[in-house]
Amino acid sequence: MTNVKRKRPTDIRRSAYVFFIGSATSSTYGDVFSGSRPSVSAYAATPDTRPDGYSGVLPESSASDHSMVSESLKKIIQGGPVEGHTNLCGTPSASRIPATSRRVGRGGTRSARLAALSAAVLLPALLAAAPANAGIAEKTVAALEALASKGSARAQYELAQHYDRADGVKADSRLALSLYCRAARQDYADAALMAGRMHMAGVGGVSKDAELGRAWLRKAAALGNEQAERLVGTVSAKVKTPDRCEPPNLRWGIIRKPPAEIRAMVQKMAPTYGLDPDLVLAVIAVESGYRVDVVSNKNAQGLMQLIPETAERFGVSDPFNAEQNLRGGMKYLRWLLAYFDGNVAYALAGYNAGEGAVLQYKGIPPYRETKDYVTKIRSIYAQTYHPFNRGVVQSAGLVSSAREEVAELSLSTRTRSSGKR
Repeated sequence: MTNVKRKRPTDIRRSAYVFFIGSATSSTYGDVFSGSRPSVSAYAATPDTRPDGYSGVLPESSASDHSMVSESLKKIIQGGPVEGHTNLCGTPSASRIPATSRRVGRGGTRSARLAALSAAVLLPALLAAAPANAGIAEKTVAALEALASKGSARAQYELAQHYDRADGVKADSRLALSLYCRAARQDYADAALMAGRMHMAGVGGVSKDAELGRAWLRKAAALGNEQAERLVGTVSAKVKTPDRCEPPNLRWGIIRKPPAEIRAMVQKMAPTYGLDPDLVLAVIAVESGYRVDVVSNKNAQGLMQLIPETAERFGVSDPFNAEQNLRGGMKYLRWLLAYFDGNVAYALAGYNAGEGAVLQYKGIPPYRETKDYVTKIRSIYAQTYHPFNRGVVQSAGLVSSAREEVAELSLSTRTRSSGKR
């Protein structure tokens, strides 16, 4: 199969998971297939029509390849036709025609026998390798999950492909669209293309929306995706990123279940701070994906992503110590809930952008990151009000106060004015 050349971001050389586990699939099938079989994460650029109604970038390989290859080899051995197949000798597999016809031309019978003999020798090895290949798919997904949770757009895109195709995981078009959207918001062209197609087809837990779909296709074209350019034509490089993309009510941060030890710690500690454990787990899911060693590009650290100033403010000396990080994050979340009179959305916005920004805009700041952040957590934790302890801090008065009361507030010099902690 001849691959159509695709334009990708210039920093991309190979699939993201390779940096974790290497090109483990390159020799799985032996040298006889090395010239034609791509690695697990290699994708063809040719559009194809999927059963669920939208045209997508489909893989040249999948987790079922072993059974497909085995079946093809059986047909070759039996002399049956294999559509579009080139046999182990490099010649098209024979059709089921009379034996006398197959003898036309010198070497015809010899080639067929040689192909059958090669297949008979290699088939047991291929079948034995099937479990190993399944394990590789699982390792690939695990590695991509780790990278995606750290914010890698490329990993988010490739992980979306796995959920889209049920490659090593159970098919989940909603999660696939969510991951495509997360990568597309980081200007990953191929992800913007897929997001546009899914919205136009109404796939992934969203209704058909041709206008929104075209908007994402225009964004993909502006980012240099050649398929999108063919669909919508040449567009300006300054195309605005659409405001909407993700499917509603999707459990955003949950790529994998929280580790049992993290869940146990949260369930034990949260009540001591007057917090609902489910709210704390939702914050952790979106903040760090339950990883204790995550560091953001703004130096937010650990499970609840505390910046050094916030860690110091709430007595955290080691933000990579899970218990310390949880205590600091819970103290801050408790403080925010009291400050904003139990308004969950305001408290979450303050956790992301700083309470000063919420005061400045008298509500959720208009930052795209903060709005997305609140939406993500609210899709996991739907409660709009959370009980709070008035003894923790005086109310900011945003819920019902007048403008002059807000202006009189005195904020700590350590209060963050904007941006990620």
